[in-house]
Amino acid sequence: MADIFDVIVVGGGVVGCAVVWEMTSRGYRCLLLEKNENLISEASSGNSGMLHTGFDAPADSLELQCITYTFPRMFDVLQGFGLVYDKIGATMVAWTQEQASKLPLIAQRSKTAGISPTRELSVSELYSREPRLSRHAQGALWIPEETVVDPWLTAISFAHDARRKGAVIETDALVQNICKTDDQRVDVMTSRGQFTGNVVINCGGLYGDIVDKLAGLQHFSIAPKKGQYAIYPKKVKHLINSSILPIPTEKGKGEIIFKTVYGNVIIGPTFEESASRRRPESDSNTIQRLMRYGDSCVRGLGECPIVNTYTGLRPATETKDYWINSYPESCWITIGGIRSTGLSGSLGIADKVRNLIVNQHGLEPSRTKRTDLERIAIKFVPPSHAMLDDVTYTITHPITLSGIETRLDSQL
Repeated sequence: MADIFDVIVVGGGVVGCAVVWEMTSRGYRCLLLEKNENLISEASSGNSGMLHTGFDAPADSLELQCITYTFPRMFDVLQGFGLVYDKIGATMVAWTQEQASKLPLIAQRSKTAGISPTRELSVSELYSREPRLSRHAQGALWIPEETVVDPWLTAISFAHDARRKGAVIETDALVQNICKTDDQRVDVMTSRGQFTGNVVINCGGLYGDIVDKLAGLQHFSIAPKKGQYAIYPKKVKHLINSSILPIPTEKGKGEIIFKTVYGNVIIGPTFEESASRRRPESDSNTIQRLMRYGDSCVRGLGECPIVNTYTGLRPATETKDYWINSYPESCWITIGGIRSTGLSGSLGIADKVRNLIVNQHGLEPSRTKRTDLERIAIKFVPPSHAMLDDVTYTITHPITLSGIETRLDSQL
């Protein structure tokens, strides 16, 4: 029985890492399979590093439930692991009267959902808080709890702590076939061999529909959405005091001007259709447009050239909400459509999976529960690696890569 896992998680993005961490901590013997050479190599390597409160998530949505579960708990996790974060807050700016008319509704929706308080700002209050903003704003909403984190370190710490609690992590392990066995288990055939589990959890992200199809399930399809970012150097961080948000639309939060946890200023993401699931290159015309947008919103930003760009792909589906479904007859759980708030909803998603494992699959843990939070010793190794305790990982996120210099300085 030693070669049979309680749970097999397919996909090593932030959601897969959070799920394997939660299940391992609860005493389940877990295996994480990632098709790439490194963890956090797909959608989760191109996000904004923002821990959102859920102020604009649809009411009664699964997304909102997962975010509101995650937000207060994530700080205990970050502190327990010794990870950096900055509760910088966000200022949603209305640049027209039409946009300003939407602010009360957004504030009321946040209040109704029981999310951390927001407050409308007068124009004079806005400029006292953000004196470098362009002078044509018509109003603003203050969202004090919005937080920035290191998105790669947060995700990789989930996987690393799961590993030191006994989880097995296999990379370069492309899932090639799925077969349910006669004894109500699942054989997962991969490029690194065959593995058997009592329950498989599909956290395949951009390839989630393809992984589901291997199991004979096909309830959604992925239509990737491309996001592009422009990165400015740390020397312009004084130009903004909070994340500067536009009025959200049906497509999402829009293009944000924000500081990373390391002080770089970033503009993005865009929202564009993508014909490919592979990460595309940045488009120079789009990056130029982002720079013009930043210059029109923040005085002085246009005087400084950008230092880098990056892109990301959202694993969007036909619907905006998360897709979390359990199929006990197939020994299978699907997590899909986590298109832009995977980090912000990760702990809530993992908790829902745990409840499905217990209540619908009837699977009890085979090991002792270990929910302790132990600090992780982190050392950056230029140009692109980090040691967590004694394990070396390749850094795959531009935000973390841009912050290496700052962290190295702090270690001297």
